[in-house]
Amino acid sequence: MRRYAFLLIVLLVIATAGCLGGNGQAPTTTEGQISTPTTTPNLETTTSSSPTETTTTTFTPPELDLNGLLENVLGIKQFTYLSNATLNMTVTIEGNGTSQNDNVSLRIIERGYIDFDSWSAWINSTTLSLQDGARTNASRIVVNNVTYIQTPVGWVTSEDPTVSEVLWRYSVVGLAREYLGEKPDSVEGGEVIRLTYLVPDYKLKPLAALYFAVSENTDVVVRDGKLELWFRDGRLVGGRLSFSVSSTAEVDDPVLGKMTITQAGTWDETFKVTSINEKRKVNPPT
Repeated sequence: MRRYAFLLIVLLVIATAGCLGGNGQAPTTTEGQISTPTTTPNLETTTSSSPTETTTTTFTPPELDLNGLLENVLGIKQFTYLSNATLNMTVTIEGNGTSQNDNVSLRIIERGYIDFDSWSAWINSTTLSLQDGARTNASRIVVNNVTYIQTPVGWVTSEDPTVSEVLWRYSVVGLAREYLGEKPDSVEGGEVIRLTYLVPDYKLKPLAALYFAVSENTDVVVRDGKLELWFRDGRLVGGRLSFSVSSTAEVDDPVLGKMTITQAGTWDETFKVTSINEKRKVNPPT
């Protein structure tokens, strides 16, 4: 089963492909960690007690201006970022009267540039198996919503806008645009303001399917979705997205025969915004 991690990495090349820069060269990706900002909670609470229960109510700090934060985020037309995701899963493969189990842990590191004005982007990614060190580097370029994906056999082009939609929607800025219009489930104040949202399962299913679906008929179930958005001085500086997921797929392999592949695991990704509104040119691959 050790080779499953490598095979999964190959399957993830399309899903986690990172993009080439505007100069046509893929910058080197380093495996640095993104640290969660240290915050000093600055929340007011009131507590009422009775012989049978205790109720605690948390109030949003009065200085927090969600509309102002949203206005600042909507003003982000271009940005660069670093993200670090950890994917942990238990995999069970059943077929031909046998059953195999394995634990798989992958780290996916991305450096990218996203331009909402021109609907263009480049991303570089490295996917690393934490068990055996197997890794792959991949690239993706989006120009005017046309996606160019670098695979082991060359560049593949897709004009389907749904391919790039995942990129716009689940980037840290895309998530901030979507959720800042809603009341956060919790707020931590201090030098860095941290807003936490409990994300409905259906909103994360397209992202989960990208990484956990091994075939078109894979049944994917998402739970425990949580989004954090981090702000310093009213400016978006990063965030975190996590969820649990399970999937089941029936696969008919011409060599191995019919198999049932079951996966259960977690996704945990941190984002760091590294620049805002610095326009860069993105060209299709040559």
